[in-house]
Amino acid sequence: MQDLEGRTAVITGAASGIGRALALACRREGVRVIATDVERGALDALAQDLAAPGGPEAVTELLDVRDAAAVEALAARSFARWGGVELLFNNAGVMVPRPLWEHGDLEWRWLIDVNLTGIMNGVRAFVPRMLARGVPAHVVNTGSMASFFATPMLGAYSASKFAVRALSEALHHDLRQIDACVRVSLLAPGAVRTRIFDADRNRPEGAPVITGASGAVRDLMRSGTQEAGMDPAEVARLVLDAIRAERFWIFPHPEMLAPLPEVTAAIIAGRSPEFGLAKSWKLAAE
Repeated sequence: MQDLEGRTAVITGAASGIGRALALACRREGVRVIATDVERGALDALAQDLAAPGGPEAVTELLDVRDAAAVEALAARSFARWGGVELLFNNAGVMVPRPLWEHGDLEWRWLIDVNLTGIMNGVRAFVPRMLARGVPAHVVNTGSMASFFATPMLGAYSASKFAVRALSEALHHDLRQIDACVRVSLLAPGAVRTRIFDADRNRPEGAPVITGASGAVRDLMRSGTQEAGMDPAEVARLVLDAIRAERFWIFPHPEMLAPLPEVTAAIIAGRSPEFGLAKSWKLAAE
């Protein structure tokens, strides 16, 4: 999809971080934007930025991606109003650092439902409509480098992002099987200056706040990311470049892939997993 001007994009998790950067980048490219999020205040602030004169139409909508019916209704409204959606960014995501056994049921389901089921809801609502319309379209699912490397204290997040990778690859294969006009990309960033480490601000009622060792890990990760993380605007630029090139893999931090051959060799050899935190952080900062 070389020419993005005049297309329509739906973006989830658009009120901050990568989603916000995507919304602004799309509008600069002449793309109509439907920006969605669960945070009203941040969404209103984005709406003001998207309302600058001279660009294509942009709207914001409250949306909880866990609600399949709400996502389906959004797809129906979007296709009815603009005739179609060519770009779908399944970007909403949350993270809570804890040892796996400390995740309560509410928190676990929230993490999996936002990070994984939310993407599946987007696929089920939008892809059939894209296929029926028969116009070139592109789906970008936000995974993570955690889609490739399991990380201590981030077991739920890693599990969800491993699954996002599998879902995205399978979707790519399914579409190729029918020679579809819809393409897929997996966005797998490392450290990006977003609000992911404050995701518990939207935790479900009754889920515990992050305290103690988990809070200390969260604070350390947040400070390291703010110091060395990539600007979300640069991630958005790389994503749009990948859409134009119809590339499946989007790696804003390709240096972090360096341990992958060693990890794969260890799996084939049957060796137990190992995790080198210092090495991983070094790679992320290079």
